[in-house]
Amino acid sequence: MTTPTAEQTQAKWREISAMAEKLAERSGANTGFLVEPGSPLAGDDLHCTPYHASHAVKTSITSAIDHLHALCALVLQSGFLHLAAPATLARGVLECASTAVWIASPTTRDERITRALRWNITDVKDGDRAATGAGIPVPTSLQDRKDKIEAVATKRSLPFKPISGGYTSSEAVAATEVFLKPPLGVVLPWRLASGFAHGRRWAMLAFADRMQQQATTQSGVVNLKMENDLTRVLFLGLAAAQVVKGAVALFEQRSTAP
Repeated sequence: MTTPTAEQTQAKWREISAMAEKLAERSGANTGFLVEPGSPLAGDDLHCTPYHASHAVKTSITSAIDHLHALCALVLQSGFLHLAAPATLARGVLECASTAVWIASPTTRDERITRALRWNITDVKDGDRAATGAGIPVPTSLQDRKDKIEAVATKRSLPFKPISGGYTSSEAVAATEVFLKPPLGVVLPWRLASGFAHGRRWAMLAFADRMQQQATTQSGVVNLKMENDLTRVLFLGLAAAQVVKGAVALFEQRSTAP
C-alpha cells in the first residue's frame, strides 16, 4: 500500500470532515433520520414498544457521527496533533457505528428485536451502575426495568436468557466487520484505537511516527518522546468514516418502505 503524500492526506481529511459536517447537520434536524411507515424498522418497533429498535439504531448512529465530527475538528482545527486523543474519538465512532450495524443487520425481525432488547438491557444496567455507584437514588429498580424488557420479549415469544446478558462492543465490532467487509477492517482499527484510549504501550510503540530518546538519571532507563502525524491518524479516520457510511446506508435500507 503506497503511503499518501502530505497533499493527499490533507485532501482525505477534508473529505472525511465534509462528510461528518453533512451528517452532523442531518442528525440535528427533526427529519434527519426518519423511519417510514411500512419499513422493516417500523415493523420492528411495533413489536418491541417501548424499546424501539429504531431508537437504539439512531442513537448509536448519531453518537458515531458526533464522535467523527469531533475527531475532524480536533485534527484539523485545534492546531495541535495529539498522540492518543484522535484514537479515543475514533474508538467512539467505531463502537457506536458498529452497534448500529449490529442491531440493524440481521435479516429476521426476531433477531433485530432481540439485539435491540439486548442493547436496552445494557443501557439500563450501565445507568443503574452509574447511579448506585455514586449514591444517587434510582426511582425505578433495575429489576423492575429488566422485568419490563422481559415482558416485551415474552410477548414476542423470544427467550429472555440471551437477552438478559446485554451485549458488548467487541461483539458488535466483530459482527460489523463480517457484515460490511470494509477494506480497512473494523476489529484492527478498533483494537488499535482502544490501545491508545487505555494508554497501552504496545499501541504507542507500534503506531507513533517519531520517537526521541531522552536520557534519565536511572541506569538502563530512557524516556521516549512520541509524536504523531496526519497520515498515521488518517488510517483511523478512514476506518471510522467507512463504518459510519455503512451504518447510515443500512439505516436507510431498513427505514425505507418497500
